Amino acid sequence: MGFWLRADLSDCTRPCKTGMQGRRDDSTRRNEGIKRRSEFDSPLGGDPSLSPMNTLIQIGDFARLGGVTVKALRFYDEQGLLRPAYVDPQTGYRYYSVNQAAQLARITNLRLVDFSIAEITQILAQEAPDDLACSLETKKQALHEAAAALERKTRLIDILMQAAQRAENTPAPSFKLAPTEDLLVYAYEKQVAHLGAPVTEMFENAEIMVAPFRAPVSPLLIFRSAPTQKRNLNVEVCIPVTDEARTLEGVKTLPGAALACSLVYEGGYDQTEPLYDEMTAWIEQSDLTPAGPFREIFHRFGADQDGYSLPARMTASPREAYLTELQIPITIKN
Repeated sequence: MGFWLRADLSDCTRPCKTGMQGRRDDSTRRNEGIKRRSEFDSPLGGDPSLSPMNTLIQIGDFARLGGVTVKALRFYDEQGLLRPAYVDPQTGYRYYSVNQAAQLARITNLRLVDFSIAEITQILAQEAPDDLACSLETKKQALHEAAAALERKTRLIDILMQAAQRAENTPAPSFKLAPTEDLLVYAYEKQVAHLGAPVTEMFENAEIMVAPFRAPVSPLLIFRSAPTQKRNLNVEVCIPVTDEARTLEGVKTLPGAALACSLVYEGGYDQTEPLYDEMTAWIEQSDLTPAGPFREIFHRFGADQDGYSLPARMTASPREAYLTELQIPITIKN
């Protein structure tokens, strides 16, 4: 206490400013110091109200403004769709500008109509309005197709429900509804006097013809006449082949079906005709319509293999081990 007292007393012997004038000078010096520090800290010329930290929006507030989650904004940042205007180097906090709300709106609008992140990235990289219009038109068409597919599935649910109700009273085979794929085949069409040996001969000749190009896929018989027709049937033998045979005479692409009704049975071919009758009746009762000729697909069958060879899984003996699929392309009635 003595030391500070002596210092104060000795100061009083020199001229000094006292009273209000001294306090005003002290206040002036403090204000000037604050002003100098503010000018040094602010990159915008000394006005604290224009500092980036005052004009930017924290990520949580920006998320609420844009109607998204903070997690979504972080994801958009990671994907390069919407980078923060500023990231605090010490805390890692993200900040956004008001102007970025427009970019966020573009992203959320496109997400709303099922554009993927990759698609949005490509769209945002485009500058011409025509490019955006083209992308939107393409997406619109895709959504129309998806809606049509959903409507078909809804109709199929109704069909299956009706079939299940009928089966409670009258048991029926379990028919499968599914699309079929295109198939490259060697096709050989002919009118035969009857089923049986004439058709077997057609298959044997066809297998020999395309043996070097044989694909390991089940062969099939297409009925250009109803299989219930006893005489003079028009049939087409189809042997699957590899792509190397595409240019050969008689080779064609057998088109698939958007929807087909099928049934698999084991045993002799005498089951085909009664099962065909049941299948066509079920199709009619289910508000479905045949959309192509009846097909008989042979998954396991007897074969001479004289001049050709087949995978062991395709051949069988005796007849009780045969495995056959019956198939009819169909459409849903309007």
